[in-house]
Amino acid sequence: MKPLENKLPVASSAALLLSVVKSLYTDGWGYDYLSRIDFSAVEKPVAALTSITPLFSEILLLRKQMVRYLIKQLMIAHPHQQVCILAAGLDPLGLQIAEYFPEQLTSIYEIDICHMQEKQALYAAVSYNDVRLHTLHADITHTAQMMKMLIAAGYQPKEPTLIVFEGIMHYIPEEQFLNVMRCFCSRVRNNAVIMDYALPEEEMPASYISLARALSEVMENNMVYSRKKVLNLLSLLEAEIAGVYDMQATEYLLHGYNKWFRGRGEGLLEIAAFHI
Repeated sequence: MKPLENKLPVASSAALLLSVVKSLYTDGWGYDYLSRIDFSAVEKPVAALTSITPLFSEILLLRKQMVRYLIKQLMIAHPHQQVCILAAGLDPLGLQIAEYFPEQLTSIYEIDICHMQEKQALYAAVSYNDVRLHTLHADITHTAQMMKMLIAAGYQPKEPTLIVFEGIMHYIPEEQFLNVMRCFCSRVRNNAVIMDYALPEEEMPASYISLARALSEVMENNMVYSRKKVLNLLSLLEAEIAGVYDMQATEYLLHGYNKWFRGRGEGLLEIAAFHI
């Protein structure tokens, strides 16, 4: 990708989602980073999704806000820990964690098969050179390669780690999920995971099914998981569940009232936090 008026042009699903939530980045490193990305290539797809329903942006904003909220809770819980952001994409979450939790953080590892070179260029553009932040080019479903690269970069398997698994369950089957999570399982469960997953139609109100189908077709989301299925998967990992939140619970927890989502399943996805 070539610079365009000192901005990086992007056209991908990762850029599309990031363009929807960029309003949450109002200051600091994250704002500076996003100001250097040209989102014009995804303006039409975003408009198309928003035309289906304004709930599209509300769901993504709530998901991002809830992930931030859970990160804050989990970072405070441990005085020093590593962070692994899997399938990190272009999201400047690593920058925010480094900026907001300088004392708790020992290192950050951002891993993805795409956008890592562009991300390094953006970090250089904002003069961000924290040696604790590592960008690794790897397919997270190729777990042996991923772990080899993590350890080579300095990852310590026995140290407490926060794993961010945002926006991934929509695209991978359960066996791949288990394989990835088993790379981070510890005997004392000192690793925490934050993830989200799309609900099947039987777990959402009938009035939301056509909306879910339309969004799924545009976003090419193929995998859905019932809460029961997710809890079963976590039991196979012997995980300790910290919380499972639908969009109704998420909206109320974050804002103290429900404007958009008043019933379970209306937000089309749920967020889970657990220890492994």
